[in-house]
Amino acid sequence: MRFPPPKAAGVLTAVGLALGLAAIPAPAYAAPITCDAKALVTAIDAANLAGGGTVDLAANCVYSLDAVEPAAGGSGPNGLPVITEAITVNGANSVIERATAAGTPKFRFFEIGGARGELTLNRVTLRNGDPTALGTEDGGAILVNANRVLTVNNSVLTGNTAHEGGAIASLGGSSTRISGSEFTSNSAVAGGGGLFNLGGGIAILSTTVSETSTTVSETPVAETSTAVSETPVAETPTTVSETPVAETPTTVSETPTTVSNNTTTASNNSTTVSNNTTTVSNDKADCTCTGTISGTGAQTL
Repeated sequence: MRFPPPKAAGVLTAVGLALGLAAIPAPAYAAPITCDAKALVTAIDAANLAGGGTVDLAANCVYSLDAVEPAAGGSGPNGLPVITEAITVNGANSVIERATAAGTPKFRFFEIGGARGELTLNRVTLRNGDPTALGTEDGGAILVNANRVLTVNNSVLTGNTAHEGGAIASLGGSSTRISGSEFTSNSAVAGGGGLFNLGGGIAILSTTVSETSTTVSETPVAETSTAVSETPVAETPTTVSETPVAETPTTVSETPTTVSNNTTTASNNSTTVSNNTTTVSNDKADCTCTGTISGTGAQTL
């Protein structure tokens, strides 16, 4: 089984990052517990009391947790008993989730503590963990306390939320090893959207960490107002004096024009009109004309 290479990384502090699947330890298989959240709580309690052991989950079962188990210290609420011995949890397409029903309290799934706490998780999906009852709890799905041990093989951690370490938080001196697994859609407020390691040892082999987010809250900066005073500028009146321009009269003299002693003389002119009843003779005109008016009435020059 191989997973694709990482598409996006959360905030990790890793000691060693390599490819290749790690061999999963062969557990001592027992009859799987029934597909019931209370049965899972009882099985882990029994393994702690027995000094360690193996818990086999029912195949294709969704263990939906909706209550908080008593916490061991001030690390925040847990949905399952704190792991105080060496316990292996084997899944077969099995899911452990925090219920989504209204009113479900906040909690993570596993806290590894006690004097000898050690958890090995094989082929299990952990989803919707959120221990932030006060807003400062770490490890959305799993919290590895100082000097404790966690091994995660071929598992999926998705949709988990915490202050630091959206899926897993490993504290100082702890040892965490993750192989062939997938971390997706986990988120943290302060650091480590997928995983957060504070002074512990962590090895990640052939694991995809994608779509994780870290939210950094912004502190608003108070705005200081700056007053700009305006100084009015006195207006200085400007006087423009007008100097009259003397008008110089222009005289146009009239020169009289005289037309005199002009005559037009027409003499010795005669017009003959034949075959008409009217005869005109001895007339004067302003031009000298010659011509004949024929009986047809046409004029020829």
